[in-house]
Amino acid sequence: MNELARVQALYGAYVEKATQLEINRKPGQGLFGIGTKPADDPCHERFILDLRKLTGAFAEEGASPEAVREVLAYIFRAPLEHRDPASIYWTLIAAHSAAQDLAGRLSPADAEALRAQYARDYRRWNRLPIQDKVLAALKDAASNG
Repeated sequence: MNELARVQALYGAYVEKATQLEINRKPGQGLFGIGTKPADDPCHERFILDLRKLTGAFAEEGASPEAVREVLAYIFRAPLEHRDPASIYWTLIAAHSAAQDLAGRLSPADAEALRAQYARDYRRWNRLPIQDKVLAALKDAASNG
């Protein structure tokens, strides 16, 4: 199984699990801080940890720049395709932290193309600090050519 297929499988399993949690949510669950809500489930953190392990392994295994481009493009696009529920969207944004493991493996041209697309997709006034770090890592990778 190639790198992109492994990432897609991880994302698919996570989105399925997190969606099921939302479907099974009881009325009022987590309201006013009483009880737990789907966003509290450990599957969200586990997904990010598993993704970081996977991208770290790709970096150690010497994934090709083309494979890295495909994987990062997929990771960056995922939140745009899963805006609801919010628990999934914000987890997929947090998952962008995995890009830092791989950005240095991109060709300068691919890094610049991904940086420009990322800046268009995630406007400055809506970005979280991790997204600014991703942009900085892509900018560094683009300038190291």
